[in-house]
Amino acid sequence: MPPDLYAAVVHDVKNQLAELSLRLSERGDAQQEMVIAINAARRLSEMLLMHRQANDLLSVNADTVSPADFMAILAAEFRELFPKTTIEIDTGKAPVFAFFDDALVRMALANALHNACRAAHSKVHLAAYERDKMLVLEVSDDGPGYPGNLLKTGGVEPSPVSRRGTGLGLHLAGKIAGLHQLENRRGHIELSNASGAVFRMMLP
Repeated sequence: MPPDLYAAVVHDVKNQLAELSLRLSERGDAQQEMVIAINAARRLSEMLLMHRQANDLLSVNADTVSPADFMAILAAEFRELFPKTTIEIDTGKAPVFAFFDDALVRMALANALHNACRAAHSKVHLAAYERDKMLVLEVSDDGPGYPGNLLKTGGVEPSPVSRRGTGLGLHLAGKIAGLHQLENRRGHIELSNASGAVFRMMLP
């Protein structure tokens, strides 16, 4: 299949899944099915990004973004998807504005937040703050934490996050972060375990 046609088919199926999840949401009685549809759409988005990366088409379209608003919108979306999970936000130490690609970073953070909500026992924490002249976007949960094999690779190579996950989202998150560069600083991700899994995206 020609690359352009492949991308068009993936994009079309992803949009149809998004429409399906919207209709399920309006019904109000299909929470699990809605999560499955959204997860499938996210997987297709990841495939589309991998396709763009393989063909040297993945690039950053950075603009001014409010980290506080960015995190609030993400939290609102996932509170609807995971109503039994408490999602807390801390953006008190975040800059008023930052400069990054909203769409790409949102996709990466949404994947990390989705993993956290699925793994959490009851609570997920979102934070945005500055560290060493970098913006840190953090997602943590109170679940079992990342497996050892994933911590060893740091998400550089696709490695399963869980029995259901492929690790592709973390791999892409690292690529997306790395596309953000300023002077001699390049974005990257950090994975660690504390009281659960901790994902950090560092952006210059």
